[in-house]
Amino acid sequence: MEITLWPLLSVAFSFCGALIVGYNQWAKLPGAHLVVARWLGVAPVAVGLLMVLPFPTDVGFYIVAAVMGAGLAYADVLLFNASRVHGGRLAALYIPLKMLIALVLWALFDPLSLMPLFLQPWRLPLLLGGLALCAGALLFLRQSNASLQALSAVLPVAILFAVGDVVAKHALPAPEVAPSLAAVAGSAVAFLFTTVTVGSVGGIIMYGWPRMSATEALKSALFGVILLLSLTLLLVTLALAPNPGYVAAITMLSALWLALIGRFVHGEQDNLWAGLGLLLGALLVAIGGH
Repeated sequence: MEITLWPLLSVAFSFCGALIVGYNQWAKLPGAHLVVARWLGVAPVAVGLLMVLPFPTDVGFYIVAAVMGAGLAYADVLLFNASRVHGGRLAALYIPLKMLIALVLWALFDPLSLMPLFLQPWRLPLLLGGLALCAGALLFLRQSNASLQALSAVLPVAILFAVGDVVAKHALPAPEVAPSLAAVAGSAVAFLFTTVTVGSVGGIIMYGWPRMSATEALKSALFGVILLLSLTLLLVTLALAPNPGYVAAITMLSALWLALIGRFVHGEQDNLWAGLGLLLGALLVAIGGH
């Protein structure tokens, strides 16, 4: 299995991440409704994939996924509401926060994962420089419209998603022991199907089944399909990467794609140099963490 595939997959997910974050800016659905009704799209696609992909049979795997499902569903509600209220680009502020939290958590959980940085010292300055450049560029990209209110709204999202990344990386089969990339993908789909199902059940218990039109139900189901396929890609990337924080750094490119959409579609003005800095930072992270 080619472990160095993860930087390319991280870039690919950055496009998906932009779509996920910005989706509810278009759909305008209450966060609780989207968390519950997205299952309509997740379930059929997940079942179809699990008919052809190998998946775990260990009960403990599904217990961990179920526990994470409750926390991630709450984080999703917060994120979807933030996107609806503050817009997709401000909601994406959670990404650099998640990167920093995930880096620290994984370093504490698996200190040996940092060994390549010290065995090949040239990697460390590239990685640190890339992370700093990504975070600085993203904040500069936001400086015209970032607000403390938006930051406060997404901080819990960043914490919960960082914990989710670390737990998912630990739960999924490591690339060096997985029989194939299909086995990793099957584990990712099973993990996501469990978390989304638990989150939907929890949402129904808390909020009831949402009253929505056929159009709103269709929008929720479409989001579920996009979410399942996108997060499967993310979880496979996390399994291949040495540290989930490296993946989070590269996927900060989502903010650049959202900024470009804002500039050329909505006529919003953002700093071009900040966008180029974000691209350079992601490249340095990919090289340093490779």
